[in-house]
Amino acid sequence: MFVVVTSVFLYGLYLQFFNKETGEQTTATLISFPHTDCKPERKPCSVSLGDRQLRFNLPKKAFYLRPFPVLVLLTGFTPDEIKSVSSRFEMTDMNMGFNQVQLSEKNRRWQGQAILPVCSSGSHDWLAVIEVKTGTTVYRARFNFSVENKH
Repeated sequence: MFVVVTSVFLYGLYLQFFNKETGEQTTATLISFPHTDCKPERKPCSVSLGDRQLRFNLPKKAFYLRPFPVLVLLTGFTPDEIKSVSSRFEMTDMNMGFNQVQLSEKNRRWQGQAILPVCSSGSHDWLAVIEVKTGTTVYRARFNFSVENKH
């Protein structure tokens, strides 16, 4: 089991830092969208950087341990330019492990389902990190939101 886990981890590092086709080391430029105080569980939130816009939407109520939809709309990107879109969820004051969802594109809408674990401290405050990967650039946006305990 240890060998399998170690192999998967090392392969993940390889994919992160090397071009899958040529084996050459790659570097990505990170561009962060400006921070916003908008709460995506209350209304769709948009951030802009030049002509590029990212709009992030969560359901009005997201609950622990229940799947909920994640929706990202992008403008200012060409369809061929976008390699992947993902959403990663982090608790603002506690490490809750790696929780990332690769979003699928349909009609220029990137969507997926996420499930959040219950925090033993009772905290409800989360950070959604949306990443849009193009050739050698990663565009990142961050949104704070809250999760309900009961459903």
